[in-house]
Amino acid sequence: MKKRPVIIIGGGPAGSATALHLLRSGVQPLIIERESFPRFHIGESLSGECGADLRTLDLEDELLRQKYPIKHGVKVFNPHGSHFWVEVKKRCPETNALIPTWTWSVVRSSFDRILLDTARNRGVEYMECEAVAPIKEDDRITGVRIQTATGALENLHCDILVDCSGQATFLANRGITGKKIKGSYVNQVAVFSQLTDMILDPGSDTDTSLAPGNSLIFYKQKDHWAWMIPLSDTVTSIGVVAPAPYFKAQKLDKAEFLRNEILSLNPDLARRVTNTSFVEEVRTISSYSYTVSDYTGKGFVCVGDAHHFTDPIFSFGVFLSMKEGEFATESILKHLSEEGAANANPFAPYEALATQGQDAVRDLIDCFWEYPLVFTRMAIGKAQDDITDLFAGRLYGEAVEKNASRVAMRRLMQARRAGK
Repeated sequence: MKKRPVIIIGGGPAGSATALHLLRSGVQPLIIERESFPRFHIGESLSGECGADLRTLDLEDELLRQKYPIKHGVKVFNPHGSHFWVEVKKRCPETNALIPTWTWSVVRSSFDRILLDTARNRGVEYMECEAVAPIKEDDRITGVRIQTATGALENLHCDILVDCSGQATFLANRGITGKKIKGSYVNQVAVFSQLTDMILDPGSDTDTSLAPGNSLIFYKQKDHWAWMIPLSDTVTSIGVVAPAPYFKAQKLDKAEFLRNEILSLNPDLARRVTNTSFVEEVRTISSYSYTVSDYTGKGFVCVGDAHHFTDPIFSFGVFLSMKEGEFATESILKHLSEEGAANANPFAPYEALATQGQDAVRDLIDCFWEYPLVFTRMAIGKAQDDITDLFAGRLYGEAVEKNASRVAMRRLMQARRAGK
């Protein structure tokens, strides 16, 4: 079979975004995906910069046709009746002023299908099959062995193999990258489903914090919180994250655990619940926090969850995957040209940039949990613009290097980690 310039493992947001960016630059990639879409997936709330990236990929009209809820920001409720609000804002290219904008909360089954279908319709090659093993020649990855639907094994060769396999971490599990290391939030359990007729905010012509499509976060204590993300006018994604020992100590099945928690975790959540008849299967995820080192090398690059996942509380997952796909494309293009052909690891600049964003997310989340009162004061006080930028996803390059609050969080968390 012919050699492809780029093969992408996984057709989720990371894989589809990477493919779309490559196609815009004149490179036709091949996506291989083992699952049929649509498929269920959690992670529905999109950051402000994620919305901007979707507009860059000319997907706004399609998302509007889906009538996904419009998200103007996120409210974070403490257990004592107060909250802070972070509005979705963009930076004006001319003045750098913060300007209110909006993004979406999405149904991931249809959203992921839209991204993949768009990539295929625009010319991305696609195969529904399972990646079995990377092909390695000397010190370089040169392709991937696949198993087709008929059970046949085939070798596909490429210049660059892009791992967008998500939490399956294809290359890490096969020893190509560094080891997969457990993260700070590995001892957590997320239990989630969907409910109808939850009480949403009423909406307002002058106050976007009251928009019914906003994401709501409710916390009880460290590492114990819930989310409420509207998926339509009537259906809401609802989930609880709790320490694993606490979950086990309740000795309840997952549905009963979720019912009990949404009625007791936080009073601002409980007052919004009108029924506890779940309209979607109650699911659980555990041990979801991890990091992978050395996730680029000769002939390969990992994007998004294929190399790192911290904690879902501030909804960075889809954005990080899509943004890293854009950055990976830049490095791939350089490598495919003579400019990058001689580099020992042509993707080292991409790895440094992706790690910068992942580190900013980790410090932001760690600071919230370790110093919630300080964090709240920052979010509602003089540091409000800094927090707005971080929540939006301005996590790279000069934007994050000059963010004074991010710098302060970095120092604070480094000192705390060193003291443990």
